[in-house]
Amino acid sequence: MIDFPALPLGPKYMIITPVMAEIWLNHCNPTHNRVLSDTVYERYAKDMANGAWRTTHQGIAFDKNGMLLDGQHRLMGIKLSGASVEMLVIPNCEAETFDVLDSGHRRQAAQLLKIPHRIIVAAAARIIGQMYKMWEPVTLFDGFYDTKAATSDILRAVAAWPELTTMAPIAAASYRASGINQPTHLAVLAQAARTNHEGKIEDWASGLISGANMDAKDPRLVLRNRFFRDRVLLGTSAGRRVSYNLIAKSWNSWAQGKLLGTLKSLDGEGVIPVIGTEKFRP
Repeated sequence: MIDFPALPLGPKYMIITPVMAEIWLNHCNPTHNRVLSDTVYERYAKDMANGAWRTTHQGIAFDKNGMLLDGQHRLMGIKLSGASVEMLVIPNCEAETFDVLDSGHRRQAAQLLKIPHRIIVAAAARIIGQMYKMWEPVTLFDGFYDTKAATSDILRAVAAWPELTTMAPIAAASYRASGINQPTHLAVLAQAARTNHEGKIEDWASGLISGANMDAKDPRLVLRNRFFRDRVLLGTSAGRRVSYNLIAKSWNSWAQGKLLGTLKSLDGEGVIPVIGTEKFRP
């Protein structure tokens, strides 16, 4: 009788041993997954054996029946290297969502996601996936947004960041109320939800949506006013980096309980970190 490794209840970083990798490859790897590339898994194995493998958001994904959806090259690398490696394990994924990963079928990520607000979730995943170095950029727009990210990378980012899905209704409601760019707002919210300031998101959203009973220097009101004034630019893909920085600055002030006199985007400034993410930001 085969002793199958237990999968976690939700996304979790786990130490994967060569024995675990071999069992999953031999007994949980569907035949329709694409043919393994020895060049890829041998490179992985070399890095793992030399202790050069870095723990990232990329990992191993399984469907609701415990069958492998993504990660066979990484598992083969573990098996060959003989090294135990920490990786993100994501259980209970929708098979349809991951059908591009190891089968070669190419469709747009937003078409494959079976979730509400899937278009803005996919767009935010392009941002957050690149920001957290989940893949090498293909075409990096304004040093911030990968316009040609692979569908598989976008879907992997969505799986690794469930906060994108849970925070999407807030981003959508804020856009309807005040025109705040949805993908960039969602990217900020998803990160904020992983910090100690998560509890302040509800009041943040309430202020952005209502616009009522706020001090003139309340970061939420200042942000609303800025987007009302420059909605044409900040609501487009061309203004995403600027809009992201404005939202991040406003959120950072709100999270710290600070008032905000002016809200500007400065020439040459980098991407503004969300407060509290220094604990897990690469």
